[in-house]
Amino acid sequence: MDNEIIKLIIKYLNNQCSKDELEKVLGIIETGIHQDEWEFVLTEEASTLANSNRGSEMPVHETTAWYKKIQDTIAERSSKTVSLPRRNSYWKKIAAAAIILITLSVGSFYYFSRPSISPTLANDIAPGGNRAILTLANGKKVILTDAKNGELATQSDVVITKLADGKIVYSVKSGKPTDSKPNTVETPKGGQYEVILPDGTSVLLNAASELTFPTSFAHAKERRVKLKGEAYFMVSKVTVKGKTAKTRMPFIVVTDRAEIEVLGTHFNINSYADEPVSKTTLVEGSVAVRGSGFTKILTPGNQATIGTGGLTVTEANIDEVLAWKNGYFIFDSEDIESVMRRISRWYDVDVIYEGKIPNDRFGGTVSRFSNVSKVLSKLELTNKVHFRIEERRIIVTR
Repeated sequence: MDNEIIKLIIKYLNNQCSKDELEKVLGIIETGIHQDEWEFVLTEEASTLANSNRGSEMPVHETTAWYKKIQDTIAERSSKTVSLPRRNSYWKKIAAAAIILITLSVGSFYYFSRPSISPTLANDIAPGGNRAILTLANGKKVILTDAKNGELATQSDVVITKLADGKIVYSVKSGKPTDSKPNTVETPKGGQYEVILPDGTSVLLNAASELTFPTSFAHAKERRVKLKGEAYFMVSKVTVKGKTAKTRMPFIVVTDRAEIEVLGTHFNINSYADEPVSKTTLVEGSVAVRGSGFTKILTPGNQATIGTGGLTVTEANIDEVLAWKNGYFIFDSEDIESVMRRISRWYDVDVIYEGKIPNDRFGGTVSRFSNVSKVLSKLELTNKVHFRIEERRIIVTR
């Protein structure tokens, strides 16, 4: 799913769109695209209304607001354009789904249902967003969040540009660049960012992560980058001319626990210093995971886990692994410390435990664009753990 589209839909449903954003939403409805994003947002938002009205009949204006809003949009666009029946019927189905979700019985929403936000969670905290700092080879720092769109810098015939969607792109200006000094993109807690490397490889960094890479790969035999934290890589295939034929240029990611070598593929690496293990998950293609005394070749759907017990390869829960880049959390039978480390990084908060740390396992799905109170409230449904929010601290109790 496209997390920027999810954000846009949420703004639309809450009447917060600018004129340009509204036109984009109307175009989405008209063309019938991004259906998965609509269904995800409507399910999340419907559960929130159900939660806030538990134990009482929901006001009519709340249960019908989205239904009317989407239906009115469909009617308006249909009156101005030649509509496609199949697409139109889909969006009518989506609109109807919104009200069906909201008006289901409380029993059907047992997992999501909860009382109104507790006073201990009232001091809410907004989610993270596109935030990062770029450190150039000469030591100059560029705060990418504040930087204007367009050219940011030029380094040895390599132009660094910030696009309208927030990405930064490295591209060769003319000839062959002669310099390959390293640059670094660093995301703070509460930040994520996407960078297009000089070879065309796309890297999406999760919160509290750091990627170091050369200005150019032009004169190298391999493409080598360093990662701290978590990132999703979409590696471009690059060939180099050898003595007898062209060969693919390896792409190597170096972490503090291993080297991951690929030729052209999509994969995720989670290698935070505060996590007990490092995980490399292959989505498509092939990668070799190398460490002290081991080498393992992964096939799509496999995950290599490196910890104190060495290296193990298992089948991955791809949805859970990629949830962060797709705009939501999936907790898959995790202990509370693992859950809170993720929350801490994305919401830029400190976590404090009062009393004995619960040893229960937690599961569930929630949008990363929700305020932290919504995430915590869902965890509280288990009655195994409770929270207080004090400024930018979350206190965990039993």
